[in-house]
Amino acid sequence: MTAEHEVGMKIIGLKSAAVISVVLAWIVAGGASTDSTNQKATSAMKDFVLLFRQDPSTHLSDADQKRRAEEVRAWAMRQNNEGRKLDPRILTPENQRVNPAGKSNQPADDAEGVVVAITFLEARDFAEAARIAASHPGLNYGVSVEVREWTSPAPAPK
Repeated sequence: MTAEHEVGMKIIGLKSAAVISVVLAWIVAGGASTDSTNQKATSAMKDFVLLFRQDPSTHLSDADQKRRAEEVRAWAMRQNNEGRKLDPRILTPENQRVNPAGKSNQPADDAEGVVVAITFLEARDFAEAARIAASHPGLNYGVSVEVREWTSPAPAPK
């Protein structure tokens, strides 16, 4: 591992630690609940993923990190109370890109920020999923949120 890669990993690690504290607060708030009494009927729901990227230039104080964690916890509780099924995942800072020519020794460090977390959710349509993403408090703390609909892979032909 090069010295540059180690420095990049440390920076990503610090940012990921901040995101982890936010998501852990959300999980403690009941964000990862799979209790069917706390969900909308899923028959008409579609599956989406929120991709959270931390702006590489954002440096939050301990107070800001605490405030963000509290705001995300409240946001998650509100989503749960409204019957949304949220399923968060924190990504570790270790990463490697693989391109058609083979693996790259360069860590992912996009100008938009590194993907630090993902959350799967169910929503009626893309517009609702985008509204949910737009209401995430991380947006006030240097996080961008990308919304994508996802489906299961096509079954193998018979």
